[in-house]
Amino acid sequence: MTEEHHHNEYHHLRPADIYRLRADLDAATQPVPTGPTADVYRIAGYTPELIGTKKPECLPMMARYNSGLKWPDPNNPLPTDFLWGGGVRAGLPWDGTFYRDVTRYPAGGQLFWSPYLKPGSGPGLKNGYWFNFGKGFCHLANDDFSQMLTGAAPRICYEAGQWKLVIDATAHVTAEVVNVWTGTKAGGNDPVGVYTRIAGCDPLATLAVEAG
Repeated sequence: MTEEHHHNEYHHLRPADIYRLRADLDAATQPVPTGPTADVYRIAGYTPELIGTKKPECLPMMARYNSGLKWPDPNNPLPTDFLWGGGVRAGLPWDGTFYRDVTRYPAGGQLFWSPYLKPGSGPGLKNGYWFNFGKGFCHLANDDFSQMLTGAAPRICYEAGQWKLVIDATAHVTAEVVNVWTGTKAGGNDPVGVYTRIAGCDPLATLAVEAG
């Protein structure tokens, strides 16, 4: 009679897996910040050229030769031209400020702020659903807050046990989302503090947030 041997299989976790699982567990068990929090926050020391101007890193957010917009000199179009067509002129210059409005955007809750939520904002030309910054712009997806996170959504929020600062741009013509800068900050009962870059085309190492 043939004897069958059954061997238990052991699956060994790699150190990277252990660190990831530990981080996920820590995030899941982190208490939600209790505040108090303000209705308005802003990027400290913000200027229009602070984010989204680095080349070649930020080229994906910039209008280019094939963007479908108008060239500064239509008789001499150049691949390096920055194109500010009629659509971009519909936007407002962003001042680096984020707002909370749980009435208009209840999905965000008390720990979510966005430029689009500025009091009085609305669809249309220069009404606050379209902002220019750096060499690009962001636009609220379909002018609909319920679709905010399906498009470019600059925001400050609390996510997975840490504060997150996200700056997105809307790609010219295709309207695809370009992540310009994402950073995180661990700890604290409000978003104020220094955020360290974890993703995005702009290589800026840190940004600071202050109450507005």
